[in-house]
Amino acid sequence: MSTDEIKRIPINEIFLDEENPRLPESVSRKQGDMALYIARNTSITELMTAIAENGYFPGEPIVVVPRAAGGYWAVEGNRRLTALKLLQDPTLYPKNVRVREISEAAVHKPDSVPCVIFADRNDVVNYLGYRHITGVKQWEPLAKARYISLYIDTQTQASKTPTERYKETARGIGSQAPFIKRQLDAFAVYRHAEANKFYNIESLTEESISFSLLSTALGYDSILNYVSSAEHPYFSPATFNDEAVKNLTEWLFAQNSDGETVLGDSRNIQRLAVIVGDEKARALLVSDKNFAKAFAATKGVAVEFNDLLVEINQKLAEANAGAALVDMDEGHLSKISDIFKYARALRAVAESLP
Repeated sequence: MSTDEIKRIPINEIFLDEENPRLPESVSRKQGDMALYIARNTSITELMTAIAENGYFPGEPIVVVPRAAGGYWAVEGNRRLTALKLLQDPTLYPKNVRVREISEAAVHKPDSVPCVIFADRNDVVNYLGYRHITGVKQWEPLAKARYISLYIDTQTQASKTPTERYKETARGIGSQAPFIKRQLDAFAVYRHAEANKFYNIESLTEESISFSLLSTALGYDSILNYVSSAEHPYFSPATFNDEAVKNLTEWLFAQNSDGETVLGDSRNIQRLAVIVGDEKARALLVSDKNFAKAFAATKGVAVEFNDLLVEINQKLAEANAGAALVDMDEGHLSKISDIFKYARALRAVAESLP
């Protein structure tokens, strides 16, 4: 448990966390490399300026745990710690003039920081999960998934069923079991693709991939069943169909010369689920990579067409009911003529069908 006491600790005794879920796996876990990555990928100069001009806000203590080699790991507050370290030593971000200027002009350059000390990393996992998975300072999707993976691996018992472990994780971080499962399903697929170097898709890396798009796609049973034969693929990684994972990754993320993917707009995810669930349409998508053609081969196109006719019928009924209340002009009459023309053409097509 924590000491319930906020203690000031020298900044040079606090180390950036090597297990920080927000750090890509490709980033070296050396302190200087982690600091440089955080500085380059966050609004670090804004935070430095705020601290330099006003001092460190004591209401935001850094959460730390003891480090076996001495000092403490910052399990919460790595960006703040990086800003403090850069104020002390701007050479951690070499060649950045603005960082050096802020450091040199700083009115406040704290050499210690308020910290809440937890005896063990396990004591703080629920707090971090609640704060960053469902709380007010939520992490980006991939970082959330990494954390959920760490939580379920370290805080739940392997002897329990997957469903029990999802529920236990959800209770621990203030979430819902279906959300936990979906994140873990997607993270398992992500790790499989990552292990295969993202199938050499140009410019696709752990930093550029849209994990939320992947997790949304895998929320559809047809897509999840396509890539894995297991109900709980996170716990059965050997069940992945590598060719299927490769196809899905390419459909979602591989771009053509115009910067477009096979999926196109993310709103097409539901259509992709229909295609993947239809063996003939799926084979067509694999061979031709033509999304519209593949969807047209499914029953989904007929369902969408029927939904469109229902919507049009409803709108026309509304227009007809309100027509008596409108002073018609030439613009209205022109639009009504167009509607009548399109309706006759549609009727002609329908009547010509065998």
